[in-house]
Amino acid sequence: MSDDWRPPGRPPADSGARFRLRQAVDALVYGLVFTLVVFGGSGVVSFALGVGWFGVELVLFFLGVSLLAYAAFQLRPAKRWDVQFEEEGYRIVRPNEDGRVVGSRDESRFQAAVQRVPPLPTLGLEPEARLSPAAKLFVAATMLLLASLGLEIVVFW
Repeated sequence: MSDDWRPPGRPPADSGARFRLRQAVDALVYGLVFTLVVFGGSGVVSFALGVGWFGVELVLFFLGVSLLAYAAFQLRPAKRWDVQFEEEGYRIVRPNEDGRVVGSRDESRFQAAVQRVPPLPTLGLEPEARLSPAAKLFVAATMLLLASLGLEIVVFW
């Protein structure tokens, strides 16, 4: 067996910064595509209802705040153990021992579509090597709030 074996998607030992940069680019492109989809969808609905730019800014802001709170909640550390009280005392158990591989992630249809946006096809990151969905949602929510702020400055000031 070779000594230099690594799981797929893991960086070589000497290029950790390059690997983190690829993860950051992946997360930023995900956030940008998410923001553009929300911006376009809210624009169509808002102008169809006659609310205009105010409706777009409102959707960006409230969705951004809501998703930021949800993503922050999802990013909290998992509980490492649980305590079950019994008649003769208590027992410490590990919750959710379902045999699932640690770090394995399913790819959603939206994520699969985002992976076709340049430069992501050239990065070659497997789902396990990317940032967690909660981390990417946090980035997307931050970008929604920045887009809301930018729209506020450009249109309403």
